[in-house]
Amino acid sequence: MSEEELRKEAVRRRQAGESAEEVATALGRSSRWVRKWSVRAADETGNQAWAQDRSRAPHTSPTRTPDEVRRSIVDARARLVTNPRAQYGPLAVAWELRRMGIDPIPPRWTIERVIGAEGLARPRRRPARYVSKGVPYPTAPDPEPGTVHQIDLVGPRHLEGAVEFHALNLVDVGSHAAGSSILSAPRPTWVAAGMAELWATLGVPAVAQFDNHSNFRGGIPPAWANFGPVVATCLDLDVVPRFIPLREPWRNGVVEHFNDVWDKSFFRTTRFGGLEHLRAENSSFVAFHNEHHRYSAHRGASPDEMWSGRLYSPLQAGYKVPTSLPAKGRIEVIRYIRSNRRLDLFGKRLMVAEEHTHQYVTATIRVRPRQLTVVTLDGKVIHDGDFAISRILR
Repeated sequence: MSEEELRKEAVRRRQAGESAEEVATALGRSSRWVRKWSVRAADETGNQAWAQDRSRAPHTSPTRTPDEVRRSIVDARARLVTNPRAQYGPLAVAWELRRMGIDPIPPRWTIERVIGAEGLARPRRRPARYVSKGVPYPTAPDPEPGTVHQIDLVGPRHLEGAVEFHALNLVDVGSHAAGSSILSAPRPTWVAAGMAELWATLGVPAVAQFDNHSNFRGGIPPAWANFGPVVATCLDLDVVPRFIPLREPWRNGVVEHFNDVWDKSFFRTTRFGGLEHLRAENSSFVAFHNEHHRYSAHRGASPDEMWSGRLYSPLQAGYKVPTSLPAKGRIEVIRYIRSNRRLDLFGKRLMVAEEHTHQYVTATIRVRPRQLTVVTLDGKVIHDGDFAISRILR
């Protein structure tokens, strides 16, 4: 006998004159259970479904997302999906809600829950990631907030009317706090000034990590002895400029990921009236990212939450980019030694022993004594000699 049939049998026997205790004993239930269903049957004499189970969910929920907000989230998601070059994840939807005038912006998990409930969630389809070959790499895996900045240029991009610009993007690896500066041209002096401007907000790091583009390094090979204003600014502020291996952009993967978010969630979703409009919206987007975007690397914390309670050292306003290379500090260059045994330092090529092939080495250029030291990951010095560095910026 099913549960529904038991309830009907209990009511029938009660109506036939049996006591609640007798019915409960016969059916293996409590007398309270018998009285409950007897009362319900009496109250709902015209309802044939009185014996069926009913939902115990509350009729109202004080934490339920309002229908208007749910519709706005779905509308924002739909707008983004129509753009084949736009992202449509929680951060992109939150930024679109801001553009739609929604205030306050619902939390990320609310956006994810609404999208999932509406059946709009799509599985992540990421391109094949770099598969490590198991060769140890000479950097600390988890730096503290404020110690290592990855810096990159995005561009050229163009606004309506063929207005060209570049975006100088910076991400603090330890907190994922981002900064971005819009440059009308990637001149090394302007790049250095833009970097200093970002450091006035995010603080001066211990290490600034770049790729090997001449806008960061300075001289174009074979002018290996010359460096530019970006390196000079780093040395002047006691920051170690570090250059990643050639043709390995994933070594700057944190800022490369932000570049993708910046491009698809911000730049490709808005039409800008000019550089000033772009700069204003860019500052808003970066601030929005730092407040709202959450990273699994930080157990779901946002960049602003990672910096909560921490001290940082911002660069004072009015800083001037050096006009010559300061005679202090050091420059680090990480290289992978291939089977040709060649170590390439911006055009200066050194040959190393066969035993050091297929591994990463760190070349340290000490500016004041003009010395070059190359060290393996286990600390073995494989080269120690002069490096004829020039103080003239290029």
